[in-house]
Amino acid sequence: MRRYFIRSFLIIGLLGSSCLSLAEQTGGASQLAGLIREPLSLTITFPNGQHAVLDAYVTRPDIPGVFPIALITHGTDGSEQSDRQHLTPNRFSAAAITFARHGYAAVVVMRQGYGQSTGRNDYQGNSCAQPQHALAGEMARNDILAALTAIRVQPWAAKHQAVLVGQSSGGFSVLAASALNPPGVQAIISFSGGRGAMGEGQVCDKTSLLATLKSYGQTARIPTLWLYTANDQSFSPQLGEEMFKAYHHAEAKGKLITLPAYGNDGHDLLISAPEGFWWRSVSSFLSQQHLPSHGVVSLAEAELAAPAGLTSSGLQAFKHYLSDLGYEKAFATNGEGVWGRAYWARTQQDANHEALANCEQYREKEEAACTIYAAGDQRSAAK
Repeated sequence: MRRYFIRSFLIIGLLGSSCLSLAEQTGGASQLAGLIREPLSLTITFPNGQHAVLDAYVTRPDIPGVFPIALITHGTDGSEQSDRQHLTPNRFSAAAITFARHGYAAVVVMRQGYGQSTGRNDYQGNSCAQPQHALAGEMARNDILAALTAIRVQPWAAKHQAVLVGQSSGGFSVLAASALNPPGVQAIISFSGGRGAMGEGQVCDKTSLLATLKSYGQTARIPTLWLYTANDQSFSPQLGEEMFKAYHHAEAKGKLITLPAYGNDGHDLLISAPEGFWWRSVSSFLSQQHLPSHGVVSLAEAELAAPAGLTSSGLQAFKHYLSDLGYEKAFATNGEGVWGRAYWARTQQDANHEALANCEQYREKEEAACTIYAAGDQRSAAK
């Protein structure tokens, strides 16, 4: 039986800022009927006069008007090299598409030191013995709120309606932002939130982590939703409940939901789980905060015949490929059962290159060379 390879991952003070649209650079980006997807570069200025440029990507309805902002931020791969080279806004394309098709301008923001964002990331100089949770939270929320200010100058962005969404350490980051009760933010959602995961439900300096979350909850008044899965390998439901209890006291508003197990590791829920797995819980929460929760754009099901020569496992992989919204994506095959795929690339060209490499490494020398069969949801014109 042929094997395949796909790189997978486990998968922001109120400051003056400006935002530059890079719509002219969207060549090759998958555009879905009813939605607009384009990169953004967010230039932010800090009170001390220093500047940073944040790597971002917006997905929004292709209709006139302004839309509530859904600012989505990320976790970490755990190494500076990987966080620079492999972490892109498109890792959260499926989540962004879900929010956008329900009426939001969904902007995925890479904090400083991640992806192509400038600056120092929020874990450099830390160690497991001294993870500096509070300092990291302060750095991350400064980036998030500065990015929000930058996004609000866009003509499609609502000035006084926003929800902050974070995954893993990004979930911790948006909870850090909740402590400041930023104006115009109606809701905060933490997916698999936490910081300093060591595996098996252990975290670096748990006492400090819980104390930091407690300090956030003491001043936070914005409603929060905490989501974990039953099989989260980084932050178990039990640990999630401990963190939630530390935060949720006095007047802090929060709701904790444990979803069923997802895949082998539910930690990357926001990245990989289909909309139907988590949106119902999120939709109910958003509706309670008088934010959009109903679909405004319907996505057509991708229709593309499977390439010839695939085994049953290859056919299943191609079916999954078509249903996955992890753009930019590509599928390669040699027509003799060997195949490879790629998701979450920064550009379609990058996706094509990676899918070919993934296919070629399982091809025997005497077998036909791999070619790109599908780029996004379209049949590739490459021969």
